[in-house]
Amino acid sequence: MITKNSPEKTIFLKDYAGRYGYDGKIDRIRDEEYPQLANTIYLDHAGTTAYAQSTFPACAIDLTSNLYGNPHSKSPSSNLTAQKLESVRTLILNHFNTTPGDYQVIFTQNATAAIKLVGECFPWTRKKSWLKYLRESHTSVIGLRAFAKENKVEFSTVNEDDIKDMVRKRNNDRTNSLCEDGQVVYNLFVYPAQCNFSGMRFPLSWTQGIKERFKSDSSRVLVLLDAASYVMTSQLSLKNTETSPDFVSISFYKMFGYPTGLGALLVKSELAPILRKRYFGGGTVSAVLYDTDYQQFRPSLSESFEDGTTNFLNIIALSHAFSTFMGLFTSFDQVTLHTSSLISYLYTRMSSLKHYNGKPVCKIFSSRDFRNPVEQGPVLNFNLKKADESWVGFSEVARLAGMHNIHLRVGGLCNPGNVTRWFNVSQKELMMAFQSGKVCGDDRDVINGKPIGSVRVSLGAMSTIDDVLGLIDFVREYFVETSPPVERFRTKHLSKNMHLNPIKSCKGFSTDQPWPISQQGLLYDREWMLIDAQSGRALRQTQYPRMALISPVIDLINNVLVISAPGLPSLTMRLNELSDFELELRESRICGDKINSLEYTSLEITSFFSKFLNVSCYLACQSSFSQRFIKENLSLTADAPLSLSNESPFLLVSQKSFDYLKSQIGSEKDREVDLRSFRGNFVIEGAEKAYEEDDWKLLRIGEQFFEILGPCTRCQMICINQDTGERTRDLYSSLVKWRSTN
Repeated sequence: MITKNSPEKTIFLKDYAGRYGYDGKIDRIRDEEYPQLANTIYLDHAGTTAYAQSTFPACAIDLTSNLYGNPHSKSPSSNLTAQKLESVRTLILNHFNTTPGDYQVIFTQNATAAIKLVGECFPWTRKKSWLKYLRESHTSVIGLRAFAKENKVEFSTVNEDDIKDMVRKRNNDRTNSLCEDGQVVYNLFVYPAQCNFSGMRFPLSWTQGIKERFKSDSSRVLVLLDAASYVMTSQLSLKNTETSPDFVSISFYKMFGYPTGLGALLVKSELAPILRKRYFGGGTVSAVLYDTDYQQFRPSLSESFEDGTTNFLNIIALSHAFSTFMGLFTSFDQVTLHTSSLISYLYTRMSSLKHYNGKPVCKIFSSRDFRNPVEQGPVLNFNLKKADESWVGFSEVARLAGMHNIHLRVGGLCNPGNVTRWFNVSQKELMMAFQSGKVCGDDRDVINGKPIGSVRVSLGAMSTIDDVLGLIDFVREYFVETSPPVERFRTKHLSKNMHLNPIKSCKGFSTDQPWPISQQGLLYDREWMLIDAQSGRALRQTQYPRMALISPVIDLINNVLVISAPGLPSLTMRLNELSDFELELRESRICGDKINSLEYTSLEITSFFSKFLNVSCYLACQSSFSQRFIKENLSLTADAPLSLSNESPFLLVSQKSFDYLKSQIGSEKDREVDLRSFRGNFVIEGAEKAYEEDDWKLLRIGEQFFEILGPCTRCQMICINQDTGERTRDLYSSLVKWRSTN
């Protein structure tokens, strides 16, 4: 999208000289060490950063030159492993400017496991301790309340203002009372150094302030700092134990990209006597009896809390990831300079984008100064708005970005507190959305005119100005409206033909004969679906493009459904005699809705689809006592029943609008565009202007009247050739570019 010598890049390099690029080395580092990022705009470093290729030869030489045995054995190879693990622990402690005397490293699967471990071993006092966590915390932190509930402990959420008030009050709290045995009551306060949602950074000084605020003869507060997002691009120092947190959770793949499945919990050594270990596994005990409740844990925290054999080969690989990274980028302070220059520029450019009427394109979710890395990390969280100030759904942004090889993150980002804070969505509204079928990670992005998720762009050590300019250019090309919408006209229209799709996401067929209409739409339209045998979810053509080659045709005269696919004999099913094939009631999921479906258990039917798609699946239809209704974002006051279609009973396509879109695509690229890709039930002719159907309220076809519910949400299915199953991005990209509404 952006040439490497664009004027924008030249200006950036001049303005940010001394901060960006590691003294001019970034392009060489990127080309030599990160070939996997070639021709790619990777902007999800907060998910995981990219790994340097030099890490792997170093690992290979190490593993082929040395024999590493199980560290719990006492052989020479196991002793070598034990020595190596201790050297890696020391490496980690040195990185965070601390020593084994002050902190100990407990290896975990990831940062979430580290947080969970704190909840498991924390010295809760029933009905006396408390748990507080920042509203902007990750879901993994919120999960700690399960341990609080288990111990009858009060838990609550606090915001920034609450913490500022608490710190100002200092040591005058007496909310805890001394235990009956005179022991101190311990409380837990948790917050992120950097919010994974917005990149907002929170003062590390809070640790000392909170501890002093609640310290008394009867109670103490221990602080867990979720540093997983922060240490990705910044140096965290634990040198001053008087002001540092008691626990720190980190994830190494966020820092180095490799190895995955490895995190750590850094724990103050002084806490060893009070932490409570319940379960114990191999390697954590120095003595144990099998038939008597007697065991002694090993003395060090790492030995006593790392149940079973550690992931020792990945821990060894971590040492090479560390050394490779530092060899490339020198220090995390340099990474901070580099990434802060990029995020500052990106914020300035994105916040300056305007539509033709002066309305902003981008709504950014952060209250921090993007020029200051102490306040803001290299994350930009935003949603896009149209010229009429309505929202562009994050799902549409993600689909189009993916087609242009732009990798970013969308959704609620495992941070429900920020969803409520930034989108003005109440807990009641979210609960209603979940009860109506909304699930974390799905495509439902706007409810009642409010977004319930966003787009997150995050930068890493190896990000470049070309990545940033590529994103800006992408938004400018597809989401900035440069002129008002075209005026609409009224005219008479004629239905060209009808099109039915009996099996959801498979090929459809056209007919010009009269066709019955049921309560849910055209009879037998999207009556069946293919269900993944493992997940219970409906298969989609976007995931399995070969579904476009499966051709079901309804023969009303002979009352049969005939299904054909290349290379397989046709399958014929009688429409009203389900006893021909055994049926089994199952729960399935389609478009976020849970439904009861009837599965065809016939081996002939199951084998037909599973063999052709190379995935274990079965044919199913919706149970007669399981109902779905049109989506709440469509403008209909009464509930209307729905078959297995995505949003509404019927889908209409205008020939005039399609011809206009086709002409625009033709002016850009020489590629054939097929009307069937839109999978409409009715194709309307006679319109004077393209897209005039946007203003229709009612449509009459023959003696039937149809109420217009709303626009169909764009999806990548229109990019699949219905004759070959091949993908192309041109149709979807052009549709977004040339249309100002959904």
